[in-house]
Amino acid sequence: MEKKRILVTGANGQLGKELRDLATQYKDADFLFVSREDLPIHHFDLVRNVFDSFKPHFCINAAAYTAVDKAETEQELAHLINAEAVGVLAAVSAAHDCRFVHVSTDYVYDGSQIGAHKESDATAPVSVYGKTKLEGEQLAMQLDPQSIVIRTSWV
Repeated sequence: MEKKRILVTGANGQLGKELRDLATQYKDADFLFVSREDLPIHHFDLVRNVFDSFKPHFCINAAAYTAVDKAETEQELAHLINAEAVGVLAAVSAAHDCRFVHVSTDYVYDGSQIGAHKESDATAPVSVYGKTKLEGEQLAMQLDPQSIVIRTSWV
């Protein structure tokens, strides 16, 4: 049986490092961990080239601009990483019949609700960070309706 190939972005981030540690337990899969230095995920052609050569079955996007307060002054960079790059990954995943898994955040909500959110709850981000993460989710679903979006409150 062919091993599943899993591409993981954000390899040097907190989530990427945790996924790398967990990957050692899955001998039936081949992982490719890439950092922003290895693969600038907002560059469509570079992303497509990696997909063409590695041929992943799954792409887990653990990359993100996570400096919540700093995003207010670095709006373009936050948008590039949290929205545009997600769109690139989703579009290339769809074209390669690869299941795209995008890790998002509860910052897509306004923070007024007590307790856990449901997937169907209305979004209302109040920060640039939350707005860019929501836009990334929307691009993922628009460009690859088979995308899986995971909203987390803590890594």
